[in-house]
Amino acid sequence: MKNLIWILAGVIILMACNNSVTEEKANTTALVDSIQIADNQYCYENAGGGDSIRLQIDQVGMDVSGELLYAIRGKDRNEGTVQGEWLGDTLLVDYLFQSEGSLSSRQVVFLKKDSLLIEGYGASEEKDGKLKFINRAELKFGTGIQLKQSDCQQGGAGAGEAVSAASSGAASSPVSGKGEDQGSEVLFMFRWELKELNGNPIEIDKRAQFFLLFTPGQVGRVSGKGGCNRLTGTFELVGERGMKFGAIASTKMACPEMEQETTFLKALADANQWKIIDNQLFLSKDDSNLAVFQSVTVK
Repeated sequence: MKNLIWILAGVIILMACNNSVTEEKANTTALVDSIQIADNQYCYENAGGGDSIRLQIDQVGMDVSGELLYAIRGKDRNEGTVQGEWLGDTLLVDYLFQSEGSLSSRQVVFLKKDSLLIEGYGASEEKDGKLKFINRAELKFGTGIQLKQSDCQQGGAGAGEAVSAASSGAASSPVSGKGEDQGSEVLFMFRWELKELNGNPIEIDKRAQFFLLFTPGQVGRVSGKGGCNRLTGTFELVGERGMKFGAIASTKMACPEMEQETTFLKALADANQWKIIDNQLFLSKDDSNLAVFQSVTVK
């Protein structure tokens, strides 16, 4: 009788272990399945003149997100993220950018004609901390900046022009004292390049291919690149130092080394905490570091 009891106990323990393993696998699968696929990726550059204006967007349905760079002679250079949607042949986005050490937001609009995007202009007013068009029906596109569709493989907005904020000594970075936590404002002021993943350092020449850009909001937006594919999605800041990523959409390019990108996406899905110390962003799960990023700004 005692032997029978011990056998039954062993069977129950074995079944419990199997259920735990199955549940863990199901949770991991659910995290990976939450990664969606972006429909398309598009890049545009100024069609003429000596100015440098570049737009790179990822599109899911009619929703778009990406990066925009303005480097116009005689004006302050600015670079940031865009988030918006297609309204027929019109692209309307919110542009969050850093210029002269401050963070600003304004609406930007483009009219699509064949392979061109023509920027529109109109009267604007500040509302809720953002410049918005007063009447979009009165926007003018005839004399706007023209951007021509280009090859995204040649690099996106700001490609090859970013430098580490820590090494450049940029005055625009609100660096706190050594070793002190920095607030969420810093999260939105820089591009964050991956320097360490699951405790393993990322080769210096590959770091620019793994980056994130955060746009604030009650449900914020995140965009970037995972080594091969462009990424876009949502995130939330929870409590004092909590962070939760929503579904991440990616483009469909296939590259020789996809394992590291998969690990990177898994780290984002698992992360539930964040902190910034000395302009380094730490994403972790239950106090265990998953990914470390270095802040990057524009020369």
